Amino acid sequence: MARAAKKSSAQKKTAARKTAARKKTTTAKTTANKAPALPKSVTNAESKSKLQEKAVAQAQKKVDQASTKLDRQKKKIETENDKLTKLRTDLAAKRDKAKGNATAAAKRAVETARGRMNTQRLKLQDLRGESKLIRAEIQAAKKVVTRENKKLRTAQRNLTTKMREYERKLAKKAKVAQKKAEQKAKRAARKATGKKTTARKTTAKRATAKKAAKRTPAKKSASKRPAAKKTASRKTAVKKTATRKTPARKAPRKKAAAKKTPAKSS
Repeated sequence: MARAAKKSSAQKKTAARKTAARKKTTTAKTTANKAPALPKSVTNAESKSKLQEKAVAQAQKKVDQASTKLDRQKKKIETENDKLTKLRTDLAAKRDKAKGNATAAAKRAVETARGRMNTQRLKLQDLRGESKLIRAEIQAAKKVVTRENKKLRTAQRNLTTKMREYERKLAKKAKVAQKKAEQKAKRAARKATGKKTTARKTTAKRATAKKAAKRTPAKKSASKRPAAKKTASRKTAVKKTATRKTPARKAPRKKAAAKKTPAKSS
């Protein structure tokens, strides 16, 4: 059991190592297959456009916040206006009572109702003034939004121009690389055709040489060897005949001369 447990643990360790190695290879491949890094001009333009988008979003957020504030203020004004209308009706009723019964209590009630109505009126005026300020704030925020939108358009335009320039450069590089690859392919094709032609010529020469060797190997050997022997025998025969003939001719002449000389003296 202990051995089986050790084997299983060792197998698990090897499997973990293999998976780690595979992950490393896959990550290396993904990093190698990544697109080339953008130039600084494009990255700077992109960062500027992103920052401008954030600025536009913040300005629009301010506009939205001011608009929500204005909506709340409108609701407050409506409630306070309702209260003012109620106080006006109450004051009118108390005035009517005071006209019928001109007592001190009725007069005090009319004054208190008038004071409440005046305070409510002042409150409404304050709320309306705040709503005016909120409207001015909204207008200012909208102006900021328009300004930031203009800046965003210019930044986006700059980014598009930089990207077009970068794409043109990439297209030029791709064309140059394509031309180089085509030239390399042409050279390789020429080399391959030259090798094929040379190989064909060599094979043809070898085939012709083999055919010629098959046709006349024995004739050449037979004709060459006896010819040498014949020439050698002929040369030796000529030499022997020359050596034999020369003394045979000279000897009788000398003897004839010796015989003729005593005949003249007698």
